Amino acid sequence: MSVPLYRRVLGSRFAMLPSLVRELHQLEAASQWVGIAHVERGRSRLSRLAAWIAGLPPDGRDQALCVTFEPVGACEIWTRGFAAVRFRSVQHERKGFLCERAGPATFVFTPVASANGLALRLEGFRLLGLPLPRLVHPSVRTWECEREGRYEFEVEACLPLAGLIIRYRGWLVRQG
Repeated sequence: MSVPLYRRVLGSRFAMLPSLVRELHQLEAASQWVGIAHVERGRSRLSRLAAWIAGLPPDGRDQALCVTFEPVGACEIWTRGFAAVRFRSVQHERKGFLCERAGPATFVFTPVASANGLALRLEGFRLLGLPLPRLVHPSVRTWECEREGRYEFEVEACLPLAGLIIRYRGWLVRQG
């Protein structure tokens, strides 16, 4: 069995993560986590188009959320079910970076681990496999932590000139 993706990318820094963040990312078999998410979508035409192309969930507070994490070879498939909308991405390692492909877009991240949690720092962005200059790629902010016995997350993506694409935050607990 191969070493789980986040353990592989983070190396010894994986051990410093809060226990629930480690548990979620220690994928040796498929797992399912459930919880609640609050989703805010951008209002500009360009940000709405970007969200539609990526298949992102609609606005809404207190949306039921179910996320399945599945290791497949050296990759992980994340399937997020926000109420009735499913959003799927594939994560893998490339040259020491964590890459996440969602629809035609690939985000290239450096994971930043601490005792407080995990952030992903965006290093690059590809659309249809072509790298885009930093001037036009989105900005992405992520944070994962453990609070009150639950795994919590925050994700925000914005486009230059168009503003917010999506912001979602919430919590998850392991199912079963």
